[in-house]
Amino acid sequence: MQKIFLILVIVLTNIGCKTKNDRHFVHVRDRMFVTHDGNKLQLKGVNLGFWLVPEGYWWGISNIHTPHGYFDLMAELIGPDDARKFWRKYQDNFVTRKDIFFLKEKGMNVVRIPFDYRLFVDEYYLGSSSRRGFELIDRVLEWCREAGLWVILDMHCGPGGQGGWNTDDGYIFPWMFDDSSENSRNETIDIWKSIAARYSNDTIIIGYDLLGEPIPQYCDTSIFNRRLEPLFKRITNAIRLVDRNHILIYTGSHWDRNFSILGPPFDSNAAYTTHLYECDTSQHSIQQYLNFSERYNVPVWMGEFGENNFSWIHGFRSLCEKNNVGWTLWTFKKMNPYNTYGLLICDKPANWDLITRYANDTYKTIEDKVKARPDNKLVKKALDELLINIQFQHCYKNNDFIQALGLNVK
Repeated sequence: MQKIFLILVIVLTNIGCKTKNDRHFVHVRDRMFVTHDGNKLQLKGVNLGFWLVPEGYWWGISNIHTPHGYFDLMAELIGPDDARKFWRKYQDNFVTRKDIFFLKEKGMNVVRIPFDYRLFVDEYYLGSSSRRGFELIDRVLEWCREAGLWVILDMHCGPGGQGGWNTDDGYIFPWMFDDSSENSRNETIDIWKSIAARYSNDTIIIGYDLLGEPIPQYCDTSIFNRRLEPLFKRITNAIRLVDRNHILIYTGSHWDRNFSILGPPFDSNAAYTTHLYECDTSQHSIQQYLNFSERYNVPVWMGEFGENNFSWIHGFRSLCEKNNVGWTLWTFKKMNPYNTYGLLICDKPANWDLITRYANDTYKTIEDKVKARPDNKLVKKALDELLINIQFQHCYKNNDFIQALGLNVK
């Protein structure tokens, strides 16, 4: 009898702890994100794009489309040892405590953090194989906790490449979903399980955006589309073994836009995300996603939008808010003059054209490319200047853009 009583006490204690713990997490209720105190949470934030996943157009480079290509470029220009040092400093300088508090000051409540899976495994990424992902994300999580910002973690680049484009650091094809890529899918599951195990009790994290922009429309989608939800189900099962607290965020194919391949939710704490660019700002643009939300009684969140003029940004943001759709802008920080559709703008360094000209030109032979390589000292000077220019105190605020987002301009 005494033994039975002891077991009952342990069970009831665990239930009580679990219930208490659950109340501290953002969760899903009907079609809404809800805070731990039961209030509706209208997501309003930004992606920390180009921080952990550099993309070509940010740099004014058109011939290189992947982060691993950018390490190779810097290694060609300044040598692999200095390239490793550059990328480490770049990651340290691009997002700092001042950047996070600026976002809070402007009136945002969430940041989405796109990451490359290589940051969490023993693979070289931007010259490092130290599994630096946890170190970098832990740092930002603490700043967000201090500032009062929520966080969503986004696997932007998955093993094998899920999208076959510059956004996934892959190899021009969604190899993750190819017949021969079961290892890539298994590795995706394992990485998410390790991330979820680490952060299972972290209340500042809203949830996990499981796979960014999978399966483009220009490949054999009739086969690949059928493999997306089964992969999501396997990831979900793995995560729920170690983390029952956070929201799991799913999407369709074709740059997160094709929801027709999705069935009913298979997790009780699930949300869905889409990304829209270059559409009009009418109700029609988002109606299919609202229909999905109503059909399955789940939230739909605009994980990415942007890359457009102030008028469009204002119109599309207003459209989302009118329909109670949360949003995170793409993206935070841009380089002038290549793209100024960001909250903060940094200046192009002197001699930067030496780098873009070398990267964007074509060469008939290796000898021609070696001869075209710009002066090493001038390149290093430009890169050192970039590391200064990207720091918050050296960027300038894009007030027209901030105003278009309905944020605090002062």
